[in-house]
Amino acid sequence: MKLFCIPYAGGSAFFYSQWSSHLNGIAEIIPVELAGRGRRVHEPFYRSFEEAVEDITSIIVPQLSGEPYGIFGHSLGAILAFETIHQLKSRGYKEPDVVFFSGRSAPHVPDKDETIVHTLPAEEFKRHLMELGGTPPQFFDNTELMDLFLPIIRSDFRLSETHMFKERNSKLGCDVYIFFGYKDDTLSGDIEEWDQVSDSACKYVGFDGDHFFIHSHSQLVIEALMKALNFR
Repeated sequence: MKLFCIPYAGGSAFFYSQWSSHLNGIAEIIPVELAGRGRRVHEPFYRSFEEAVEDITSIIVPQLSGEPYGIFGHSLGAILAFETIHQLKSRGYKEPDVVFFSGRSAPHVPDKDETIVHTLPAEEFKRHLMELGGTPPQFFDNTELMDLFLPIIRSDFRLSETHMFKERNSKLGCDVYIFFGYKDDTLSGDIEEWDQVSDSACKYVGFDGDHFFIHSHSQLVIEALMKALNFR
């Protein structure tokens, strides 16, 4: 099946490209590049969360031809994946056969940290990123990298923090997997709140890592994906 992969805040499609060889014969990895980074670095950032969802939908739809497909999203990517699925359904397209929501609390659960990160002054914003982890320390010492990537990360935080959950009449009918880190202190509430957005109980897969367990435990994440996709 095709597996569309949506990056986290500040991330790019390149990270997911590394999965292709591991999942060869099981899934075709299709990394979704968001505007403003990677090969789309010269495109403007999204003006709203809704615009991002429209763009992702426009990337996925032309590649749907009736065969099974799935969606994977980590952190910001998870909530973009959730809204994209509902956008696809509203347009009459079949929802994915399987979806992986990773590193994110359920969409209706408020963030436990009420700080509006995307509006923080530069130094406070950098401190927040350092505390969050997932970024090599040397990144913060490289002025050129900072000038390139901080606007991307700030824009992505704006998308995440301006997302408004909407109650729907229908829930997800596909297989739903929730990947999470046992030490991820960005999660709010009970991780099993994800059950509230699905017609059936979600399948939960925990990793002994923090918010960026997809980096620190990448091989285990790949093995979990292989197991889930082979099980179908």
